[in-house]
Amino acid sequence: MSTMLMNNIVSPIANRTVSSRARWVVSLAGLGLIIVASLAASNVAKDAARFPIRNVDVLGTLDYADRDSLQQLIGVHTRDGFYALDIDGIRHTLEATPWVSAVHVRRVWPARLSVDVEEHEPAARWNKDALLSKGLELFYPPQLDLKNAEASRWQSHFAGLPQLTGANGRHEAVLDAFRYYQQMLSQFGVQLDALEEDERLSQSMHLSNDVTVHLGYEHREIRLQRFIDVYERLVTPLEGRAASFDMRYSNGFALRGGR
Repeated sequence: MSTMLMNNIVSPIANRTVSSRARWVVSLAGLGLIIVASLAASNVAKDAARFPIRNVDVLGTLDYADRDSLQQLIGVHTRDGFYALDIDGIRHTLEATPWVSAVHVRRVWPARLSVDVEEHEPAARWNKDALLSKGLELFYPPQLDLKNAEASRWQSHFAGLPQLTGANGRHEAVLDAFRYYQQMLSQFGVQLDALEEDERLSQSMHLSNDVTVHLGYEHREIRLQRFIDVYERLVTPLEGRAASFDMRYSNGFALRGGR
């Protein structure tokens, strides 16, 4: 009785052990087949001859960037085919061009590529050959390259933008200052045409009514407020005659011109 009971207990355990090993082997074999099949499918998908890109749509309103040039840059990447295409590579390539601010790329099955391009919106001129975007990005458009035969024409084209001048790396600070000064002066209906900053960070404003205001490199907000306080009494009566206000004195200012 004891022997038979032991047999009845041991035998099922042995059977379960064999079955578990068999299932493990089968699972590994199945996983291997899946991996092999996936690799094979991946290689097929990356075959540019089987899955080419036949159409590229460059979307977005482009006022200054050359659409044909962008198409050519994209074409270098599309040789890899529909599935092997490096989307990030296209985005980085196009965003490295002067006028392009942002790029959105998507595949459209079965053989189309859609590329949505956003241009920089120029907010101001920076020195002689650069522009500042509304997003505070500094860029150098080929139109303003001093070696470009059309540079003077493009300078005239962008003449309506404020002119900012300063040292390398100071563009954000100067543009921030420009926006603040313009906001403070808007109550008088006058525009700030230019803001210059020299190597000592001394700033001068040039207003649309032919008035220049020297603010210096320190206490500029106090000096601007002093100018605002005398604006209606001293600037308005000028009626467009050229004048210069030097606000760099401790307790006053100097007025030149206006006659």
